Amino acid sequence: MHDIFFFTDIHGRYDLYRAIMDYCQEQDPEAMIIFGGDACDRGPDGYKIMKELLDNPQVVYLKGNHEDMFTKAAHELYTTIEIQNPERETIEEFLQGCMYYNYKFLDIQNSLCNGGLPTLVDWVMDGMPMDFIRKLEQLPLTFSTDTCDFCHSAGVYNTFKRVADCEYEEKEPTAYDAKAIIWDRSSLDYGWAPNRTAVFGHTPVTYLPSKYYGKDKSETNIHPCKYLGDWDERFTGMKIDMDTGAAFTNRAFVLNYLTMKAQGFEMKNDSVKKIEVIQF
Repeated sequence: MHDIFFFTDIHGRYDLYRAIMDYCQEQDPEAMIIFGGDACDRGPDGYKIMKELLDNPQVVYLKGNHEDMFTKAAHELYTTIEIQNPERETIEEFLQGCMYYNYKFLDIQNSLCNGGLPTLVDWVMDGMPMDFIRKLEQLPLTFSTDTCDFCHSAGVYNTFKRVADCEYEEKEPTAYDAKAIIWDRSSLDYGWAPNRTAVFGHTPVTYLPSKYYGKDKSETNIHPCKYLGDWDERFTGMKIDMDTGAAFTNRAFVLNYLTMKAQGFEMKNDSVKKIEVIQF
């Protein structure tokens, strides 16, 4: 059986992304690689990373809230401006100017407020390809194995199950469920289905309650966190938060689902190095 790897929330950090992808290939050239969403924004190379993920047949690319914000902003931008032979500085000035047009460019403003400037600029400079936007819009929201469920934000298991069932039946989930699976942080205390594990991102581990992550939330102690939700005793499955805030901490981890080991990487002294291994 080939390895199954999961990482998430790389947010434009091509250095960390490339280190993880190379590591997965070294471990198993035919491995399945699940990316949990939020490839873009904040860091400089989100557009480049999204293109590579979409073009890689080994990758199961799950949608995150930043992919969702980007596609909405792209539609608004596409219908707003016509650009011939654009210059990068001109596009940056136009987008930054959108921040001051209240209620006119709401999707662009939302993207920019969440670090979307480099992603939008790179997309415009690439000719604003709408086929690329459609591919992102069609990304799946869930993926499951026999004992594990993967998504961008693991809130309530019943929500995950409804979305997964819709995707299996090739139906559209409700707008509420689709939004919850990429945005919800209010239900992190909820447990998961018995004898199953949820693996997700979206919420940096340092934002988890100290009862789960631990009191030491220093920059030198940022690693994935495994915990048991305590909202309902019927839901005894575990959760693993893999978001280590790559854009801010210079750290990212990749989980091998078969061994339940997470290998860490960190940008330090201008090069990416392997760091701690977390055994779940």
